Amino acid sequence: MTQLLIPSQNQSSEKQRNFSPITKHHFQAMILIMVLTLLYVTYETQFSSPKIDMSSPVLQKVNLVINDDPNGDILLTVIKTSPVTQETSTNSTLRFSGEQGFLRGTLRALARDRRMRNLTSEAPFELALHEDGRLSITDILTNKGIDLEAFGPDNVAVFAKILTEAAMQPTFNH
Repeated sequence: MTQLLIPSQNQSSEKQRNFSPITKHHFQAMILIMVLTLLYVTYETQFSSPKIDMSSPVLQKVNLVINDDPNGDILLTVIKTSPVTQETSTNSTLRFSGEQGFLRGTLRALARDRRMRNLTSEAPFELALHEDGRLSITDILTNKGIDLEAFGPDNVAVFAKILTEAAMQPTFNH
């Protein structure tokens, strides 16, 4: 008769201790890779400035100074620059009442970046219509911009309305 050899419990636990699929060096390498990945993602999302591709020329642009009205409305002061004399002129203030979720959210995102960098809130933002039909808004202090086309036609229409209303305002008198 053959005898079955059953390993003792001591032998079994000793083999488990000796067999480790992840060694100390493997574990340290995994931790290092995770830390480096986290640092890279943090840098890219917090400190890297997304640049708007300016390969398409700007057809129309307007500078906007944003203020909040005490009643909660958004006030956009339109600043136009004469292409000939480079004189600036404040032509109008556009008022947006109600929720204005996308407009308010976009402007808050740009303003938050300024606050994080301790920059003034008085400098204008540049709203531009590009030759390829894109609309973009750029913070001229940080050079960070948002390509508005990424948010769909309904949201782009909000900023297109601002550009249209600003264009309808009277220009410089020479």
